Amino acid sequence: MDLVPIPAGVLLRGSTTEQLDRLDAEQHLSRVWFEDETPTATIEVAPFAIGRYPVTNRQYAEFATVTGYVTEAERRGFGLVYGAEFWEERPGASWRYPAGAAEPRWRWYEVPDHPAIHLCAADADAYARWAHLRLPTETEWEYAARGPSSFRTWPWGDRWNPDACNCAEHWNDASPITDAASWRQWWSTHRIRHRAPTTTPVGSHPDGVSPFGVMDLAGSVLEWTGSLYRPYQPDHSYGAIYDQIRERYRTARGGSWMHYRYQCRTGERFAGDQRYSSVQTGFRCAGSFVPSERIGFGS
Repeated sequence: MDLVPIPAGVLLRGSTTEQLDRLDAEQHLSRVWFEDETPTATIEVAPFAIGRYPVTNRQYAEFATVTGYVTEAERRGFGLVYGAEFWEERPGASWRYPAGAAEPRWRWYEVPDHPAIHLCAADADAYARWAHLRLPTETEWEYAARGPSSFRTWPWGDRWNPDACNCAEHWNDASPITDAASWRQWWSTHRIRHRAPTTTPVGSHPDGVSPFGVMDLAGSVLEWTGSLYRPYQPDHSYGAIYDQIRERYRTARGGSWMHYRYQCRTGERFAGDQRYSSVQTGFRCAGSFVPSERIGFGS
């Protein structure tokens, strides 16, 4: 596994009020959607290492073969796939069959260098333990994406670049998708044309590299972190939904191939049921050390 050493430094965590004002004006989602990115804070980050890329199908297959591990989606017999109108339980969908049993031509070994998907938090944790690693904390993930002492909207900077990120706009001929209507118009043709998750091989978007040289931190797959969801301001309520999930759900970061550009920002926070997995959930590994060389897989 290619791990990138990240030196100790200072993270300017979160989003400013001015940034939220711009988001509120540019897209349709309510400002409440992003309020949990505030307030900003200066956080000291210890040195660590993080995967240059998300874990791929090839890598997850090695783990599953050696250990006999069976993912949550495989045990349930279905995975979550977005259908014509909403999420549906697709029979047979798992990391092995990303589009489901009805699409047998889409199998993991046909896309070995794509990020592995349909993985819940426990599936990600199990792989990381086998590799003698762990998942990055939410702070580490944001620091790896944003860089030291800097606010960056996306890992490459503040100017949107559809070629730097595998998200919905990348598949929409770079045309902006800024509201639910334009997203559904895109999705109605995209799902018929591709019939499978449109992840891309890791490293396919070099323009999206972070200041530390970490790839694919925006788009492609929504990445689990090792942190439970907690508000940045513990004594403040961001709304009833946030109150219900705090300390129970796991944070995920980066957005995916089917998200808006705004959901692929370095400050965007997702909170998910740890049992949840879908066509957009994957992960990368991290370690509490700075490696002097590439680390091999588990024993």
